[in-house]
Amino acid sequence: MTDFAAPRKLDTAAADYFQQAEGAFKRGELEHAEELSLKSAKIYADAENGEVAKVYSKLGDISCRQGDLRAAEQWYWKSINVNERNNNHQSTAVTYHSLSGTFFAREDYTTAEKWLRKSISVSERYGDELVASPCYHQLGLIAYKRDDLDAAEQWYRKSIEIEERHGKEHEAATTYINLSAVANARKDFELAEQWLWKSIEIKERLNDLRGVSASYHQLGIVAYTRGDHPAAEKWYLKSLEIDEGLGRTRSVVYTCFSLCTNAQDQGDEDAAEKWLLKGLERCRREAQPYEVIKLGMRAEESHRFAFAERLYRESLEIAKEYENAPAEASSYRYLGNLAARQRDFEESKDWYRKAFEVYQKLGDMDSAAKCCLSLGNLSLSKTPETPIDFVAAKQWFNRAVELNAGATWRDWLVLTARLWRYRCRHFFAR
Repeated sequence: MTDFAAPRKLDTAAADYFQQAEGAFKRGELEHAEELSLKSAKIYADAENGEVAKVYSKLGDISCRQGDLRAAEQWYWKSINVNERNNNHQSTAVTYHSLSGTFFAREDYTTAEKWLRKSISVSERYGDELVASPCYHQLGLIAYKRDDLDAAEQWYRKSIEIEERHGKEHEAATTYINLSAVANARKDFELAEQWLWKSIEIKERLNDLRGVSASYHQLGIVAYTRGDHPAAEKWYLKSLEIDEGLGRTRSVVYTCFSLCTNAQDQGDEDAAEKWLLKGLERCRREAQPYEVIKLGMRAEESHRFAFAERLYRESLEIAKEYENAPAEASSYRYLGNLAARQRDFEESKDWYRKAFEVYQKLGDMDSAAKCCLSLGNLSLSKTPETPIDFVAAKQWFNRAVELNAGATWRDWLVLTARLWRYRCRHFFAR
């Protein structure tokens, strides 16, 4: 007689592990969430149960939060493969959206856009526009990052049309904040505030304190852009009060950084240092080096290079303290990029070499190859004190091709042509 009870017990155990993992993830207990998810995944996979796809996707989310984008990408692909095999079209589309996020985080907007469009294609083919809506939202964010404000607005409005048509007030209110950012970038401060108050009205009615806080923070950004520093501080503090009450580390850190830059612009260095240290202390206590890296990127975008360097060095210290090798490598890489922007090519090479070594130890050959490309390009950079090093450039370019499993003869040809172009330019300059 067949025992059907055993498989049912296993399925129940897998579901229980997954439910506990989701709770741990929401509380920010990432290692525990990963441990529980792996247990759930093993049971489902051994039983060839298609439910394993959602567990793989959750493991991708966990890896993303941990900053291990390479692992996240692998988990998302495992989820997509299972869902496609089982014709689970909605989950496939959702996971393509998640996959795009790993490339967005790397600032590879072209690849991120590719997978978003794939998600939209699957969603629309099977008539599920609610899954397509967040993809339109994300395409708007990519356009905004590219400074294409007209395209950003078009994508955001397309997302809102779907959200409002389906009565998704919460999602629409979030997109209003993005439309406010577009208006703010155009210096249309009145329209920017109108979108935010529209968002706040909905978020307060739905008792969404996180959303209210985000809108207050954006009101602070609008005031800051307008040059009204007291108003900016007022809105930032209102946002901070809510986020501290909710225990939202990431938002608290960003708002402390905003208060820091607001104080810097007013020449109040004591207040600026106070807010910076408060944010850094929170990141250190909760082992969040990637949040500090993101702050450094924001400082770099504002051409506050000394401030950005300090933040990258802080992220490096936190990464080392908690033995977070991927974050350590990322910190080295951002320090290398920053040094190159300031034309300190020798220091930039030192940072990239360190990043390269860590990526090699991690087995992340894709990132190691990118470091080789940067080192090759740096070897072709010339200053009054540093001549072009063609030999080193060739060695680094060759190494980049060797490490990149997907490299083709075209990639090798492009790098060789670049090297010879510099050789010819150097010869005729002499």
